[in-house]
Amino acid sequence: DSNGETAPPTRLVERVSVRDLVDLFSTLGRRRIVSSFFSKSELVEPTYEEVVLIWRPLPEKIKKKPQFVPPKVVYDIAEIFEVEDRLPQKPEPEPEPQPVPLKIRSFDGVPMANLPAVLPKTKLVFRPADAFVFDLVSVASFLALLGSVRFDSPKLDLISFVLGILWLLRTFFRYSNKLARYDLLVNKFLTSKISHRGPGALKYILAEAGSQKAIRAGLTYQWLLDRKQHERDGTTWLKEFLIREGSMGMNSLLDTDEHVFIDTEAALKDVENLGLIKSNDDTEAVEEVVTGQDASDALKKVWNDVFDGVNTSGKNL
Repeated sequence: DSNGETAPPTRLVERVSVRDLVDLFSTLGRRRIVSSFFSKSELVEPTYEEVVLIWRPLPEKIKKKPQFVPPKVVYDIAEIFEVEDRLPQKPEPEPEPQPVPLKIRSFDGVPMANLPAVLPKTKLVFRPADAFVFDLVSVASFLALLGSVRFDSPKLDLISFVLGILWLLRTFFRYSNKLARYDLLVNKFLTSKISHRGPGALKYILAEAGSQKAIRAGLTYQWLLDRKQHERDGTTWLKEFLIREGSMGMNSLLDTDEHVFIDTEAALKDVENLGLIKSNDDTEAVEEVVTGQDASDALKKVWNDVFDGVNTSGKNL
């Protein structure tokens, strides 16, 4: 926040996967393998309700034909002897690439484990070990090879050679099939989770930001009204005091068990721009909370300024 303090997390959820329930590398984990098949296990997958990505792609590099260019020292020596015209012309410095426009995408319901899948330019690697499955062909090939080594039988040599080729072909096709299904699964996941992109995502973010500012301003105004009712008329509050106490005071108005961080300084500025409070710039204090018809007139004026293309600071939009 503005005071350099970190707000406490509203909720901490630890991920519990199959790897946490079945541990083959510990004695206790190996003992629980059999019991895990007959017991009810609870898996916890923390999920982001919404993920918004804003990034700027790197400009594409223009490939130029390679050409021989003498070192700079050669040009310096040639200038001394006035023979620089015999050398190739110095290459001009490459112009700075134009920045690429920003890209925006938003996703809904993204599990924490799948977060790298939605990040731009992320290359998901499908390991060959994921597609390597021991079956009867591989086992038979292994036994044949083992028998060939022990007994040096020509028949077993031939069998092991044929089965080895079959095993390689089967592994190749299984891997290719699983790789294609994996790419299809990733694309299906991205398609199902994406909610907005491009201009639509920008409009959505702006609408959400405006909605959050409106809720924050309304909550701040209600908190100031409650303070006004419990204090005598003419009481002024230093903005420093309101900023320090605002987050805790407004959380008391919320029906939630978790602490929600609220930027009180920005909220006070929004309420002041709406004309709902009057402050003294010299003393940095809030002197009046506007109520009743005066508050309605102040809000009507703000709306009229919006429709006229003028913001709250009096500048044309």
